[in-house]
Amino acid sequence: MRELPNNVDADVVIEIGRYLDDHGRGTAVSMSLASSPIRRRVKTSMNRLELEQLIMESAAARQMAMLLDTAEQ
Repeated sequence: MRELPNNVDADVVIEIGRYLDDHGRGTAVSMSLASSPIRRRVKTSMNRLELEQLIMESAAARQMAMLLDTAEQ
C-alpha cells in the first residue's frame, strides 16, 4: 500500500476496513454507496476523491470487486 496523505487518520482507515468486512464478497463494492456511510461515521477533512481512492485501494488489497459508479457532486 502507498504512503498515506497527511489528512488521512487511522479512524478513516479503520472505518473503511469495517465497512469492507461487513460487505459481502458476492457483490461488488459500490463506490457511490460506500463513501456516504463512511463519511457519516467518521469526520474527516478528506475530499470525496481522496476518500474514494482510499476505499478503492483498500478493496483492491482485499481482492474485492469494485463498482466504479461515483456520483458527481
